[in-house]
Amino acid sequence: MPSARTSNPPPALEQLFQPLRAEERPAVIRAVDVRKVYTTGEQQTHALRGATLSVFRGEYLSIMGPSGSGKSTLFNMIGALQKPTSGKVYIDQVDIAQLDQNELSWLRCRKVGYIFQTYNLIQVMTCLENVMLPMGFAGIEAEQAREKAISLLKSVGLGHRILHKPAELSGGQQQRVAIARSLANSPGVVLADEPTANLDQRTGQEMIDLLDDLKQSLGVTIVSATHDLKMLKKSDRILWIEDGRIARVAHAGEVDFDSQEFH
Repeated sequence: MPSARTSNPPPALEQLFQPLRAEERPAVIRAVDVRKVYTTGEQQTHALRGATLSVFRGEYLSIMGPSGSGKSTLFNMIGALQKPTSGKVYIDQVDIAQLDQNELSWLRCRKVGYIFQTYNLIQVMTCLENVMLPMGFAGIEAEQAREKAISLLKSVGLGHRILHKPAELSGGQQQRVAIARSLANSPGVVLADEPTANLDQRTGQEMIDLLDDLKQSLGVTIVSATHDLKMLKKSDRILWIEDGRIARVAHAGEVDFDSQEFH
């Protein structure tokens, strides 16, 4: 009697069915020898000293670095919030240095979502209006924007609070609104700047799990600037920046989170 067929591919073809590692996917962001110098009078501050990296589609990358290391500057560069003094930053193969302010605004509006440590919600607007706002900038009609905003708020567990204003919400709920807003225009990349810093341990874990779920379900690329151990453990890769240079990059599975560095 012939043996039962299995669903496994033959060994010679097995590698074709393995999920791609993050660095084998297309790069959605590339930074090439990026340098940033701030000039105040005759004083020059070198915030970045030649950073080169790729952020791959669908990965979760966390950036670590002490105050003054260049972490925030690198974060702003790869989010098209600043232009480099020299070097290149590409978002979906577009060199941001070649864009004028209107073109940069268009790219940021449609390609990148932002989650801020302090939420940055407009206090006089409802949750629904806050999430609809970026869609208005993108030219989406009001009814379509409303339907999508309601769907996004439901996806982050706030379908019952859509008409509440930020002051009526807890910190964790406000951050959920901020996450929904970051997804308003279906960006390929979401930048999260210390998104759990103002949250308690339990709520912070909820935010991390929510971001990971959204990454898995929507295929969104997430780049976070963080020192939160729980967030670092969820990352695909961790990047360390020191004195304006990328010191090292490692997969989370290769990192000893029990070491003194993280405590």
